[in-house]
Amino acid sequence: MQALWEAWEEIGRRKLRNALTAGGIAIGVAALVLLGALSEKVSRLVLGGRQFATGQISVSSASSSSVVDVARGGLLSAEQIVALGKVEGVGAVAPIAMFPLSETPGSLPFSLAPLVFGVDMELLALSATTDPLPVRAGRLEPNPDGTEIVIGSQVAESYALDVGGTLAIRGREFRVAGVLETTFTGPDSFVFMPFAVASSVLVDSEPVLRRLIMTPGAQVLPIATAAAVFWEPGQDPERVAARIRDAVETVSVVSPGEAAVQLGRSLLFLNGVILGSALVALLISSLAVASTMVTAVVERRREIGLRRVVGATRRQVLRQLVLEAAMLGAMGGVFGLVIGSAAVAALNELVARLGAPVFLVTPRLVVAALVVPIVLAAAAGFWPARRAARLPPTEALHWV
Repeated sequence: MQALWEAWEEIGRRKLRNALTAGGIAIGVAALVLLGALSEKVSRLVLGGRQFATGQISVSSASSSSVVDVARGGLLSAEQIVALGKVEGVGAVAPIAMFPLSETPGSLPFSLAPLVFGVDMELLALSATTDPLPVRAGRLEPNPDGTEIVIGSQVAESYALDVGGTLAIRGREFRVAGVLETTFTGPDSFVFMPFAVASSVLVDSEPVLRRLIMTPGAQVLPIATAAAVFWEPGQDPERVAARIRDAVETVSVVSPGEAAVQLGRSLLFLNGVILGSALVALLISSLAVASTMVTAVVERRREIGLRRVVGATRRQVLRQLVLEAAMLGAMGGVFGLVIGSAAVAALNELVARLGAPVFLVTPRLVVAALVVPIVLAAAAGFWPARRAARLPPTEALHWV
């Protein structure tokens, strides 16, 4: 405790210089918080998608070749959906109609614009890896008559909706039957309705699809943008996926294993770029600590010499100087966390109307923002502190 107090007093003796050093660290920490919050949000979205995708076999049109393309949606006809159900090992097929809530949705990187997710919820519950979506108010399943919807928390916030409210979707009015709890994943931006209703809304709002179904002999209804295929108990999903590829033409199949690899690779790349940039900013700010400590050691040779003469050990001198550097890191970490959190709140408020919040501050990010600058500052101050501690008492006498 005495060492902490002495370090604090020493920092107070050079207020301007140490304040500038701590400010440089704070800027680096603020960058870490901002980019780290972006990484946390992207990670939560990707991991949520991975949990969903690995509990099913995702099928879409042949133009889709990855789980990301499947999420965007191809077109599956009723004939293809029926064929999927006849493949050996398939237990159930849940067709999905997914499209933007608005015909002119806003686009924002690392976020999801509100989407209509048309699926029969009782079939979606067959997933081997996802739990039922938590409901904040109302109920999870809308009535099958086509008049009700269940909305995610971000949709409820963006449109100021609650249970009993109404939402217009491409010319139709729907009543809100339930509002989901916040999950910080895709469902926050989803509007759930029965598949048949969503397929009908999609066809009615797309002139190209209307002309397609009016073609004599066309058997395309209901139209799905994708399908979730669930395997029978005891079946190997990878083998079932292979059978689907062989049995059903002109479809793209993403097995649970393939989905995990694709999404894992995407998450690793995005996090590497985002967090790498933040750590570079923090490392650069740590150089300011090293510069400050080198200057402090030069200026305090007389004081260090006196301590060595009166019996201070090298370890005590080293500990004192490293502690001062660590305290500068702690000050910068606290201020940077405050600044970064304020920036995250402001930016999330700004972009909330275009989709889900882009940034997410988590407990582990808070801990990293406080611990990392202390460690880096202490490491940056170690070399000049070690040089000072190795000053022999006989040489120290020269400075007394």
